[in-house]
Amino acid sequence: MIDKASLAMSLRDNEAFQEVLDIARSDALEALATLKIADADAFYTHQATVRVVDSIRSDLDAFIRAGKPAKPPGIA
Repeated sequence: MIDKASLAMSLRDNEAFQEVLDIARSDALEALATLKIADADAFYTHQATVRVVDSIRSDLDAFIRAGKPAKPPGIA
C-alpha cells in the first residue's frame, strides 16, 4: 500500500518542486495583472494555472493530515 502522507510530505518539502509551483503561480498572476481585457482565453488559462497550483498544495496538505507518515519522507 502506498503511504500517501510520506509521499505528500516529500513533495511538500522538496525545494525544487515548490519553486516550480511558485514560479508557475507567480507567472500566471503577473500575466493576469497585465492582461488585455478582451483576451478571455488567456484570462481563463492563467486563472486555471493559479487554481491548479493551489489545488496541488491543498491536496498535498490533505494527504498529510489524513495519515501520519509511517517513516520520514525520502527525496522526491
